[in-house]
Amino acid sequence: MKKGITALVIVIALSVSAFASNSDLLEKWMYSNYYAKRIMIETGPKTRIRREEVYKWGPDKFVKVYEPVKVNWVRVGQLCYMGEDVLRRSPMLILDLEDLAFKEILQKSPYSVKKTEEGTLVEIRGSGVYRVLLGQNGFPKEIERYYMDTKSRMIYEEVRPLTSSKEEVLKGYTLEESEIKIPPELLTLLSNFRFIIVREGVSGLEIEGVFKNGQRVEIFVGTNLSKEGFKITVNGIDIVVVSDRDTLNEIKLILQK
Repeated sequence: MKKGITALVIVIALSVSAFASNSDLLEKWMYSNYYAKRIMIETGPKTRIRREEVYKWGPDKFVKVYEPVKVNWVRVGQLCYMGEDVLRRSPMLILDLEDLAFKEILQKSPYSVKKTEEGTLVEIRGSGVYRVLLGQNGFPKEIERYYMDTKSRMIYEEVRPLTSSKEEVLKGYTLEESEIKIPPELLTLLSNFRFIIVREGVSGLEIEGVFKNGQRVEIFVGTNLSKEGFKITVNGIDIVVVSDRDTLNEIKLILQK
């Protein structure tokens, strides 16, 4: 009996130790400061590839996108800016794949952590399934997300500790407080989304997200837009929305109010 109790105590102690170790690693990742070069690959109905550099200071981030369109964005606290040399304030929060994984963990989506030969693998089940591979230092090596018919894969080619401050890295850029103009009708529509990703596309602003009914939606704002989907012009700005037929019918009602 005594041996059984001792064994149970050891198992509980090891479990608590492993949980604490996992929590420490996730916290180290979330609040890490690093510089990285990475490739973002999306495959599904469409294939997209982006080459980026990222500077991360805890929750704050500066991302330089080189392909397919050259654009920069920065997030400091809850404020986001987008542009090239002059970055104008975005009325929407800009999140990348890594940020979405953080969000799932903070919202207490179920996740598991296990050691592999390549590093520590974190699997998260929330709005899609995430697989995050972390190095011993808590820096990301690869992040994957599977949602509906799309697989997103972020590969970190080079990651190193970041010692430069935000002020040093951003000194060649201007953060402009005048907002990027987005029609209020579009902002009303976006309030019906579970989550969104905002990015700069070839034709202008691109927004990808999950509508309240769980369906994936893509929104294109600008010029020379896709001929697919539902097109509407609001205050002289062209908008194209691409989704399934039932979701588009719901979206038409919102935009045409």
